Amino acid sequence: MKYLYFLTLFSTFSLFAQIDGNPDLEVSILSRDVISGMEMSISSDGRIFIAERDGRVRLYDSKTKKISTILELETDLRLESGFMGIALDPNFDKTGWIYLYHTVPPKDEKAEHHYHHLGRFDFRDGKMIPESEKVLLKVRAAFVPERIHEAGSIAFDKNGLLYLSVGDNQIRSEYLFSCKTSANTNDLRGKILRIKPEADGSYSIPEGNLFPEGTPKTKQEIYIMGLRNPFRISVDKPTGWLLWGENGPPNQWVPGTNLSSKGIPDGYDEFNLAKQAGFYGYPLVIADQEVYTNYDFQKRQSKGKFSALNPINDHPQNTGLQNLPPSQPALIWYAGKQEEYPEFGGGGESAIGGPLYRMHSKFEESKSLPKEYDHSWLVADYARGWVKAIKLSKEGKVNDVLPILPRLTLGSPVNIKVGPNGEVYVLYYKLSGQRLLGTAGYLIRIDKKGVNQNSVSLTDLVALNERPKIISKNDSGFKLMKNSDCFTCHQWNEKRIGPSFSEIAAKYKLNEEQSTDLLIDRVIKGSSGVWGAIPMVPHPQHSKKDVKRMLQTIFKLNKIKEH
Repeated sequence: MKYLYFLTLFSTFSLFAQIDGNPDLEVSILSRDVISGMEMSISSDGRIFIAERDGRVRLYDSKTKKISTILELETDLRLESGFMGIALDPNFDKTGWIYLYHTVPPKDEKAEHHYHHLGRFDFRDGKMIPESEKVLLKVRAAFVPERIHEAGSIAFDKNGLLYLSVGDNQIRSEYLFSCKTSANTNDLRGKILRIKPEADGSYSIPEGNLFPEGTPKTKQEIYIMGLRNPFRISVDKPTGWLLWGENGPPNQWVPGTNLSSKGIPDGYDEFNLAKQAGFYGYPLVIADQEVYTNYDFQKRQSKGKFSALNPINDHPQNTGLQNLPPSQPALIWYAGKQEEYPEFGGGGESAIGGPLYRMHSKFEESKSLPKEYDHSWLVADYARGWVKAIKLSKEGKVNDVLPILPRLTLGSPVNIKVGPNGEVYVLYYKLSGQRLLGTAGYLIRIDKKGVNQNSVSLTDLVALNERPKIISKNDSGFKLMKNSDCFTCHQWNEKRIGPSFSEIAAKYKLNEEQSTDLLIDRVIKGSSGVWGAIPMVPHPQHSKKDVKRMLQTIFKLNKIKEH
């Protein structure tokens, strides 16, 4: 991950040229209290339902501008499991049904696998009813030895068919592991499934899935196969196109073999668009039909290259068909800083697919994106931090790539959704010190410049001041500040959303000790009117002891000698 530092002497034009954001856009921070947010679903009246990975569903009310918890369930958080996906029923206003994809902890402590449940819950009187769950589908996933990639995004098409993305549940250190899952026609993992939910909580198989009914060694739920980690998906309702971001492997990745990395493809991430059922290659084929080397694990030698046109999965632990459908190429593939898509920049990759944005007569001019984003696929990259728009032709070909948001200090974008009036919302995930677990993340809305008086400019959410030398990088208060949201609203020497830390330190310079208790109370409970119209949100997750250590760090700025 790369972070850019800017000096205030740069002009606004120069700054935006470097941060690659649209200067006609701003950001409204709706909530700083989304913990490990994974996916959103938005109702017709603008309420935003959010799945938090560690077991909660949150509801943001766009009218009251408050966020509340409407469901808490026990979930298994091992590795990349947990609450992963959420979608409102297409007739939510009438049914009150909400679909969740979540991991159920195993009852046996010695178990080496658990199950992800696709469940339907009732929403009544402002709450989801835990005991109302009807489990449509169970996906068995191992967690021993260490497994990764669970995906878990949910989407509906215009016909009420439900799409569910499932990761390959792989062992990272085993070459061609996903021949047992992604390229296995008899396994639900490494796929996008398509089913028709029924009113009684069961489901049926729609026509047009990858394998016709009665095909031996296949799962009828499979719509797309050959995927590694299709983390977030969407369906364009007018066309029925299925869109998703695919997280690729490391470059020239041949762990556990004696193969040379030469001739092994780069670890491309992909943005994919499917108009019908198909096989998308992994782990035999990747990107624009680059093929991997088949391998004999007993003889420890190459078996030649796979074929994209006639792929054969002869892995000894494949329980499905050996002869697979022809591999389909990606719409976009990228790794590092390559020539094909210079707009994507450089760094690591973690593709996040969002919705196809279509201008509509019902959209409010003040709330929708500018017209140049019409018929654009909104996408993001979790590792690089940006949000962009891929302009598509009517046939689904790439015409252009437009900037929307640069990397912001809010964390990493993890989900994008469009509201009923054309608003675009982005969910940001912030990692804590523990592996994969989140700290306070953000729900934001993208606004046109000047429309909302509480919006924040992109430059205010990008520009960073360097840490003063008087404060050590190992300072305990500084570490606590970094793991919280302090630097979203404040910087060392420049005013941002709130005052700079230097201004705060100076204001209380003469009575630091006496002011500490007052400031601790304001940080934990929130405050307004002290530094202007924008309030400081509460931070109840912090203890008084930790807030005091942060304040002590800020007060160290008063010891900097003036010259």
